[in-house]
Amino acid sequence: MKWEDVCQAFPGEWVLIEAIQAHTNEASERILEDVAPLDKFSNSSEAMRAYQEIHRENPIRELYVLHTSRKTPNIIEKKWVGVRR
Repeated sequence: MKWEDVCQAFPGEWVLIEAIQAHTNEASERILEDVAPLDKFSNSSEAMRAYQEIHRENPIRELYVLHTSRKTPNIIEKKWVGVRR
């Protein structure tokens, strides 16, 4: 599903989506070509709780919480430098 289709299906909602097919361009922007909506929420805190549950179980999945008022996802990858504990 394209982001535009998610916006039409869930207008004015917070959605938890999984990137099915995506890549990063030269400007470090994550381009979501195909996404799967997992659930919709009326507020961001509920959506983040659902994100945390799924991420805890399977951290390799590429998940995002976004509001459908966005015309584009506009996700910028940040390079992390340092040691993680």
